[in-house]
Parts: sequence; structure tokens; C-alpha cells
Amino acid sequence: MASNPVIRGLYQAANSSASCPALVTTLNGNILVNHSDEQGEILFAPAGDYQFGDAVPGLPVELIFADGSRFIPDDSRLRWQQLGHKPGMIEWLERHWSAVLAATLLVPAFMWLMITQVIPAGSNAVAGLLPDAVAQQLGSQSLAIIDRTYMNPSELSDTEQQAISQRWQHLLTTLNIPPENYRLEFRSWSGGPNAMALPDGTVIVTDSIARLMAQQPEQLDAVLLHEIGHVEHKHSLKILSQTTAMSLMFTMMFGDVEGLGEVLLGAGTSFAQASFSRDMESDADQFAFKELQTIGRTPQDFADAMKTLAQHYQPDAELAAGEEKSLFDYLRSHPATAERIAAAEALAKEMLQ
Repeated sequence: MASNPVIRGLYQAANSSASCPALVTTLNGNILVNHSDEQGEILFAPAGDYQFGDAVPGLPVELIFADGSRFIPDDSRLRWQQLGHKPGMIEWLERHWSAVLAATLLVPAFMWLMITQVIPAGSNAVAGLLPDAVAQQLGSQSLAIIDRTYMNPSELSDTEQQAISQRWQHLLTTLNIPPENYRLEFRSWSGGPNAMALPDGTVIVTDSIARLMAQQPEQLDAVLLHEIGHVEHKHSLKILSQTTAMSLMFTMMFGDVEGLGEVLLGAGTSFAQASFSRDMESDADQFAFKELQTIGRTPQDFADAMKTLAQHYQPDAELAAGEEKSLFDYLRSHPATAERIAAAEALAKEMLQ
């Protein structure tokens, strides 16, 4: 049986930088390495005593022998078909540019599907399975970070805090929500009127929103019901699950990203999380609408609260339906304020009919 053609290249000894020009002859899967200047045999490797290096476009595929030595062909296009070498993925893509083009189109579609459908659905399931200890630990850590970096002790008087706390307790009792599952906290914050819920049931009210709605406590009730809705729907745990899943997906697809790649991926995650937040804010709004009806009031209280906040942050802006001139600090990443107000007022009108 005739041997395959002689292949020229460079032989590199094991554990050494020494190398020399060499010729490789193949026969029935066996390999014979000879000096190129006819000085004799260098190495004989039977089938199974060698392996192929990685196939990288533009670089030769090396032969790696059992003793650690290797043969590097001169021809970078050589792919050792005569030895039964099966093309790897990179090598296969190198020969099929149509597949590369298809992958270029399919990868964004896959990412869109994962971000908008698969990950949110999976996070909903995961959040429901997490033990209460996770929410408690996450809530306590979040409050510690907030107190250390963002907020200061409340400057509200005891009388002001007691009045809000009494209405808070009345809301929980009327709605048959176990008071032990929630805790109301007051904080001073330079960022303006705000309220926020932590996963363990802690609801933070800033001094500025308490004072802003002091003459309309029913509006603050609506805001607090909205925050309770976040806890009841386990939104913080869902965000945690989503963020973790997205980080893993990006790491698996792009590896250890640095520099510009890290910035771009971080921006993509932020945009996706903003979308998740808008959906969750809508869920919390619907919770507030429903519970306001349960206590004999209407979603108009929520609409009025949104108008009060909007007027505080942008007193000269008109809330035309579907239009906002800028993002309010408190409403950042929330659905359009005009849309939220319109939804609340529409439901309130239905109740009066």
C-alpha cells in the first residue's frame, strides 16, 4: 500500500526549545518522523500514540506525540485528513461561512429569547422555591448597605412617625396581612420623596415623602400598598434570580469579559433589568389597585399620589398621556407616569359606574 505524501515541517523535542526541520510520512495511521537532511529517523509513532492540536484558522494543526514532542507543519492549511482527523467546530466553521453568518443572526435572537422569556419565567419559579431565610438575609444586608451608603436616621418627630405607623398597622390588619411579616422604617434621604420595599418585608419611607403627603395620608397609603405588592410578588428575589442567570449566561457565552466588552455587557444587563422592573412595577400597581378596593377606597388615591410625586419632581410638566419630558428620580425605570395615572383613574371610574 502506497504511503501518503511527505509533509514538511518543524520537529520540536519534548520539554525543550530545541527544534529541527523534519519530514513526516504517514502509513495506515502510523507516523514516521525523519530529519529533512536525510540524517535518519527521529521518531516512529504508531496509531494511538499521538494526537492533533487545536485547529485555529490561519495556523497549522500540530501533531503532539505521547512523549510530549510535537511536529508543526509548514503548511498552515494542512488539516491531516489522511489520518482520519475529524474537523473540530472552529475548523468546520472556517469552511462554512454561511453557518457563521447564520450564527451571527441567531445569537442575538437567542439572547433576546433568553432575556425576555426564558430567564423571567425561570426566575419566577426559582423565587417561589427559595426559603424565607434567603429573603431575611438579603433584606437585612440590603438595609445595612442602604444605611451605610445612602440614607441617614429619620428627622421626623415621634408624633409624625406614630401617625404613619398607626395607618400602616390599620392597613395590614384590614387586609389580613400578618403584621409580623412586615416592618416600617423611616429614613432621611437627600434623593427626594421615595419609598422602597426590601425582600424581608421591610418598607422604608423617606422623610420627604412623608412630609409631601402629610396632608393627604390616603396617598401615602396607596404608595405603601404598592410597596407591599413588591414583597407579596417576591420581586426582589426574582430580580436576584434574573441577575444571576443573566450573568451566568453572558459569562458562558463571552467568557471573562474586560474593558469595553464588560461595559457593553453591563449596559445590556441594565437595560434588560429596567424592562423587568417596569413589569414588576405594573404588578405592584395592580396589587395596590386591588387592595384599595378591598378597604373600600378607589385607585384614584394611587393616581393622586403619582400626580403629587410628578408635581414635586417636575412642577411645570404636563402629564400628557404617553408622554414625559424627563425621568423623575423616584419613577426611574418605572412605567410611564401618565400611563400609571390613566390606568388607576380608568379603574376608579369603572367602580363609580
